[in-house]
Amino acid sequence: MMVALSPNKFSEGNGLLTASVDELHAVITLSIVVPAYNEEKNIREAIAAILASASAVVTDYEVIVIDDGSSDGTPGILREMAGQNAKIRPVFHGTNQGKGAALQSGFKQAKMAWILFTDADLQMDIKELPGFLAQTARYDLIFGFRKIRGDSMSRRLFSRGYALLIRMLLGIRLQDVNCPFKILRRSFVDSIHLRSRGFFIDTELAFLALTRGCHVKELGVTGYSRRHGVSSVKFRHVFETFGELITLVERSRKGSGTVQ
Repeated sequence: MMVALSPNKFSEGNGLLTASVDELHAVITLSIVVPAYNEEKNIREAIAAILASASAVVTDYEVIVIDDGSSDGTPGILREMAGQNAKIRPVFHGTNQGKGAALQSGFKQAKMAWILFTDADLQMDIKELPGFLAQTARYDLIFGFRKIRGDSMSRRLFSRGYALLIRMLLGIRLQDVNCPFKILRRSFVDSIHLRSRGFFIDTELAFLALTRGCHVKELGVTGYSRRHGVSSVKFRHVFETFGELITLVERSRKGSGTVQ
């Protein structure tokens, strides 16, 4: 069964603020989940930027950084930073398990009412966090889409093709489902069973949100080119993602009770 997204459950735009900074301070509690793999050249600056932006708009927050089996200096930097700031809570995987596995580890550790997840590669503009948090009074999930992308043309074309594919197969009407800047109600995350341990987790989250009738906002965020290091996305991940997509489509068409 294809699950289409009801128009009244979805909105997109530039997201004018609907709450003041003082109001956000008073009502929002936030867990920021950051998967990291071999990001020694980015992680210190990325976490510092996250701390600065979060502290400007919320009082009660935590930064959960999942080191997904890095072989460089990322774990040592995280231990050092956590020793200097109690807001930072590192989680360490002994081996590289994938983006989905890292996010699931972070979600399990989250204590706050809202969860933001973003990457550690400095490609998302964390200073745009207030505009996203301001939408939490009206929406259950706020999904970022990259207004400006620093990716190669081939990657941008693949992203557009994938967006069209999941729209046709699953009814997901999001223009950038894999954008690594999303805010979720923790109660929603706690209520679902995530299966993906890889990059498909973004699509799985969107599908489960839509099948449960969540109100979703798609909001623009500035994307930058990676300055240091290399992307962890490999060609094999494309095949893995399509395999998981086919499995989810089959489950949804069967009306399986395991689609939660």
